[in-house]
Amino acid sequence: MSGPGWASEAPCAGDTRFTPDNATADSLSKPEMRRLLAVCQQCPFRAQCIALVKPSGSLFDGICGGRLWLDGEVRATCEGAHPGELKEGAAPITHGTPAGARAHNRRGEPACSLCREAGRLDQARRRERKRASGP
Repeated sequence: MSGPGWASEAPCAGDTRFTPDNATADSLSKPEMRRLLAVCQQCPFRAQCIALVKPSGSLFDGICGGRLWLDGEVRATCEGAHPGELKEGAAPITHGTPAGARAHNRRGEPACSLCREAGRLDQARRRERKRASGP
């Protein structure tokens, strides 16, 4: 996959199996499809991938955003995928920030490690400020 900077960090980067030239319901074996969707399962960029590719609007065939798409329709979904990721115009998440942690939460998805840590640090700072201001 090519595109914004996050795309080169995605687990599928450069793997042409995610966008086969002859994608059909029969072209991907079930074990192969499960292996590819498992790669998407831990990917923190599923929503951005869908926003970039716009699979339903472009009648995409292949795997994008943790889903197998054929003619722009979802045919299979990885475990842990959330409907909020399907917004093709969703704003990208700024990973590694407290706002990124909140964006993951709003989408109903687990935060990536960068956002989880940023959220944890932000929460600790807020607690410290509250303690410092006193009762």
